[in-house]
Amino acid sequence: MTALSLQKLSVTLGKNPVLRDLDLTIHPGECVGLIGPNGAGKSTLMRAALGLIPSRGRSSLASLPPSERARAAAWLPQTREIAWDLDVATVVALGRTPYRRLGVPLSEDDQAAISDALAKADVASFADRRVGTLSGGEQARVLLARALAQKAPLILADEPVAALDPAHQIATMETFAAFSREGRTVITALHDLGLAARWCTRLILLNEGRVFADGPPSDVLTLDNLRAVYGVEVHLEESAGGLIVQPLSRTT
Repeated sequence: MTALSLQKLSVTLGKNPVLRDLDLTIHPGECVGLIGPNGAGKSTLMRAALGLIPSRGRSSLASLPPSERARAAAWLPQTREIAWDLDVATVVALGRTPYRRLGVPLSEDDQAAISDALAKADVASFADRRVGTLSGGEQARVLLARALAQKAPLILADEPVAALDPAHQIATMETFAAFSREGRTVITALHDLGLAARWCTRLILLNEGRVFADGPPSDVLTLDNLRAVYGVEVHLEESAGGLIVQPLSRTT
């Protein structure tokens, strides 16, 4: 059984090839970190996998009918600003849309999923506030709650911790790790290599639209790989909580 299968997936934006013949299989129970420098293809990979942009090749997710795809995967995009003049609870309730008929009140299952998502994203305390009154980091957590409320077996999250303070960055990664331990799947693009090393079960290092390395964090985050792809020297140290990664300097 697979959570996502990509075969020869390629994307060209304008005249620029962004993804080049990617073959990937993601399994249930994995927390997968997509890492790589700016422009490596992380966001493009997820958007193409969801069928949000034109691509060549095959994605098992994009090939589903839209209604089935909405139940199969939750999408947390990189853009965090919420334009709607709604309260937090209403925004989070939008995550239940794939399971509801228009005009039908929220069911008990819907209410339970929303309450659980509000708590996990730490936004329950301001569920009645209008989203326009929130900070950027708080809005990011509201959108995370909306994705969690969807209760899909797969979450794709594009830089979900970028606007968060350290405590909420860790809380988000803890939530993703718990999600995968339940047998569900997370694919998340990350720039923080320390968080990726500590919380992901598998890392996929992209460079120039191709997979440069794929495997457990300790196999992917090597001195040679990080020099070759990022052009940085790093300090690597094994600890009880996982691999510690601290960039030190550029190599050039």
